Amino acid sequence: MNIVRVRNVEIGAGAPKICVPIVGVTKEEIITEAKSFDSIPVDVVEWRVDWFENVFEFDKVLDVLKELRKALGETPILMTFRTSKEGGEKAIEDAAYAELNIKAAQSGYVDLVDVEVFTGDEIVKQIIESAHAAGVKVVASNHDFFKTPPLLRDYQSPVPRQAPAAFRLRCPRRLLRACFSALPGSGKPLCLL
Repeated sequence: MNIVRVRNVEIGAGAPKICVPIVGVTKEEIITEAKSFDSIPVDVVEWRVDWFENVFEFDKVLDVLKELRKALGETPILMTFRTSKEGGEKAIEDAAYAELNIKAAQSGYVDLVDVEVFTGDEIVKQIIESAHAAGVKVVASNHDFFKTPPLLRDYQSPVPRQAPAAFRLRCPRRLLRACFSALPGSGKPLCLL
């Protein structure tokens, strides 16, 4: 299996990694939560930026990212804007979604960005190319709460992320089959929620 190295963390090697989310609304809540992580074993911190009250003002997002980097030191930061259509806190236009992710990747403060694969192929490709150009890894995610997915799709993401729903007894089996057959031969680690 390919190992994805993000700062001092090797995803796909050794024990499963622990990713802890921050869902604060204000800058103060977010930074306070980040500072509390030095007492627990955390491999990656996910900032759910969709919860942030000023998410649509990028200068304020950048200010929080700068403070998060300071508070978390070498702990990798995954920035995620989970759209309302995939269970997140807010709706966002596709162009604003792309701009937010690209600017965050270019900021130098984040290590990974989460990109919802059903945002649209062109936007997803644009974000991935820009993130990779900035040296930032991409987590390609799919949150489908209405059905169990058949196969995961490869969007040139080193870490595919799937958050499906299982509605019938046979769904967990189908989900496991999808996981084992997802990206055959790719050797990529999979994040399954």
